[in-house]
Amino acid sequence: MTTAAQQAISDIKGKAESAGFRMSDVCRVAEIDQAQVSRWANGVTEPLYGSVKRLEQSVEALIAARLKTLSEAMDAAVGKA
Repeated sequence: MTTAAQQAISDIKGKAESAGFRMSDVCRVAEIDQAQVSRWANGVTEPLYGSVKRLEQSVEALIAARLKTLSEAMDAAVGKA
């Protein structure tokens, strides 16, 4: 049986991977030990809501940073910068 926390972490991992990031990237930005996230994902321990929220915010920040970088590169390539 999958808990809500396990599902949330799975969703975060999927979002990160689809954007080209690893969970280690997300964990580093969230300042959460990757081994701890693994324990949460495997149902060994249960995370606090705030910890899951930090992971979600971190993956969103990584994606936003990548999109900004791509946008700037596109603008420079077409001479708008």
